[in-house]
Amino acid sequence: MTKSCECLRRCQAYFCRKDSKGQEFCEGWLMGDFVNNRRACYEREGVSPDEQYSAIPEPEELAAPSKVKCMTGHTKEAVPLECSEALQQGDGTNAPVSACPGNCNHNGYCTRGKGQTEGRGQCRCHRGWTGAECETKENRCYLKCNGKGECTDQFCKCEPPYFSIGCSRSTVYPTNYTRPSPVDFKIYMYELNTQYAYDNSYWFGWQGHDPIYVGYTKFMEQFLLSSVRTEDPSEANLFYIPSFTYSYSTNVGTAEEHIHLLLDHIKHTYPYWNRTGGRDHFLFVPADRGACHIGGVGKELIFDPIKIVHFGMHTLPGHKGPFPHHGHPTYGCYNPLRDVVNVPNWPEASSVLGDTGQYTVDELLKQKKSLFFFAGGVRPDTEYSGNTRQILDKLLKEWKDPEFDWNEGFVGDYTGRLRASKFCLAPYGFGYGMRLPQALISGCVPVIIQDHVFVPYQDILSYEDFSIRLSNDDLPHIREILKGVSEEQYRQLLDNVLKVAAAFSWDAERGGRAFDFTIASLRRKHMNLKALFYPVYSELPLDKQ
Repeated sequence: MTKSCECLRRCQAYFCRKDSKGQEFCEGWLMGDFVNNRRACYEREGVSPDEQYSAIPEPEELAAPSKVKCMTGHTKEAVPLECSEALQQGDGTNAPVSACPGNCNHNGYCTRGKGQTEGRGQCRCHRGWTGAECETKENRCYLKCNGKGECTDQFCKCEPPYFSIGCSRSTVYPTNYTRPSPVDFKIYMYELNTQYAYDNSYWFGWQGHDPIYVGYTKFMEQFLLSSVRTEDPSEANLFYIPSFTYSYSTNVGTAEEHIHLLLDHIKHTYPYWNRTGGRDHFLFVPADRGACHIGGVGKELIFDPIKIVHFGMHTLPGHKGPFPHHGHPTYGCYNPLRDVVNVPNWPEASSVLGDTGQYTVDELLKQKKSLFFFAGGVRPDTEYSGNTRQILDKLLKEWKDPEFDWNEGFVGDYTGRLRASKFCLAPYGFGYGMRLPQALISGCVPVIIQDHVFVPYQDILSYEDFSIRLSNDDLPHIREILKGVSEEQYRQLLDNVLKVAAAFSWDAERGGRAFDFTIASLRRKHMNLKALFYPVYSELPLDKQ
């Protein structure tokens, strides 16, 4: 919504901070609007800055130019703007709460259709409120504050002695109270001020509320009360940085400024980072391409900690192909010795897993009607899927093989079509793909064609037991390859699909084990750290990084 100019000034002051070297960075996906003075706003004349609330002016205020002025931005370089234009926001028009039912109970803001200046508006509720008039309080806090606090705007106000996210802690330990165990694996989570990391998961935007990106919240919900968590940092094997990166990057950004400021703060505030150069610290980077485009701002810190990503593209210097060599000069987007690829969140996973689990292998075999299935986008850009979809689309249209159920775009009964096929294509897309977990959870053997990509939990799962892995070079022969799999071989593959499918679901209450496998992969990477398999990249000469 359109805000008061003073609100934008304070947002900029809050999100634009200096690092330990005195260099200022502005974080968050809206910071471009703030810094470049592109966001229209309004000011009430004769009102002190502390009282310049972001309440859309009433009609009588707008009718008196001496009361309200609208500007093209919040800095002194801004110029006057017609308020009717300033109150336009996207596809709607901001309206005073008096134009909405019940004034939205002052728990939300009011909007009308684009260009609409009169008539009743519709309430858009602030976080933590719902209903047509924003009349119902909704607890959106982690663990619902664990029964030990009150949730307001996604923040738990905990009852003493409880604190932390979700009121999940009650104890503070002195420094060097104990030491890490080589057997009892433990993780300590940093307690961070919301200025350094804030989970704005319910923001309104073009990509808002898309559940495929919230695997990091599913991890957090289970980690907070997990036995792997320790409240004593001195016994921790790894350190979890709850960076809430997606709130700053969305699905296509990098959040480099946010990550740099956060890591710089941790390095210069706590004693743990410098023991290993940050190599025993981890954070989630859940955007479409994971860490592919990280490495500009603050790369001296960003390259060292473990990154948990959904996209494990690993390329070497000199790599040429449809998907270019992005990320770190040495290993690309993903370091297989250090980083973790975990599964994204498929919202239907728990229900589909339950449906698939009711069948035996023999019952699933009887449902198989086609040899191969795919439904989804193809697109002409070969960087999309690394040219896999494009090559197959051309081949299958030439072959016209009835055993290949190939569909460009959406199809009905998607999970039913997956379950009715023996093999299902699992490519990537612009970044990570959803087809691998969808195939496994639906009871279909995935055909993974993702050149140079490490897939979820590849370091701890034997993919050869439940999938077929091919490269683009194999595509002209895919018919012979798949038809050459014997009935007994296929039966064994399908049996193993049923055994591992739960690893690709985040719903622990319904059997999902994605959290357990993420922890197992982190433990494997901790062993790699102890084996000194990779350096502190920030300590290498620039030409060796």
